[in-house]
Amino acid sequence: MSVLTPSILASLRSTPQLASSWYYIAAATCSVCNRPEEIPVIFRYAIEHDAARTSNTPQTTSAKGSPTSLSQPASPIGSVASFGSEDGDLFVDCASADPDLVRIIAQKTREALLKSAALAGLAKSINSLIRLRNATPHEFREDRLIRPELPTHEEVDRGTEFWNQVYGKVSRRVLSQMSAAYPDLAHYAIQHVYSPLLSYTGVLSAKETSFVVIACLIPQDVNPQLKGHLKGCLNNGASKEEITSVRDLSMRICRLCGISWKDEVASLS
Repeated sequence: MSVLTPSILASLRSTPQLASSWYYIAAATCSVCNRPEEIPVIFRYAIEHDAARTSNTPQTTSAKGSPTSLSQPASPIGSVASFGSEDGDLFVDCASADPDLVRIIAQKTREALLKSAALAGLAKSINSLIRLRNATPHEFREDRLIRPELPTHEEVDRGTEFWNQVYGKVSRRVLSQMSAAYPDLAHYAIQHVYSPLLSYTGVLSAKETSFVVIACLIPQDVNPQLKGHLKGCLNNGASKEEITSVRDLSMRICRLCGISWKDEVASLS
């Protein structure tokens, strides 16, 4: 049974400062809490409440010219736990939604779940992305790579710039500490996490990426890293009010999922 009831989802959606970002922050938090079954629940609620069709939005039609429901898969079979399966009960009905807004919600949620792999592990991201894929109408799934192929040096330059922007004045010190712990750790962070993954801002902006990072760190009870990224979120353009709201939303979901912390969760001072 989902822990995210309609009333809880309504409350999450009304979190101050997060009207256009609550859903992918919530999805990232649930993924890290190992609750991938909540991803379609969040996606459905976001489509129903944040992708409403306006009077000027054309309705999607079939080849014969009659309205078509985007919510019906060709042949729903199997369980959402496997790669090639779909579940008709979870397939989100987008027939009355603005397709451009549906596409944005789907893209941002996918990207948040992918970026969460850098913070909480690939396995959780895989399970959550499969759940999302199986709830997404075919028209709104991604069937191509979205990250451009860049020369390695350009990608590393982008990743280094993003790292420096997040950590600001202490960026060299943090990298030095990681290198002292294990030289390969610092190399891996820049070359394989920040460069190809976190620094790509074609779907989620730098600020939105920081929202996701905070949401992923809170369930893991890692205050040293969370403190750095709370400040990093400021460096990426977020307000203190936005950051406080991201922290509050993620902590609410964590509590619903049974997460507890050894000490008080870090916050902006």
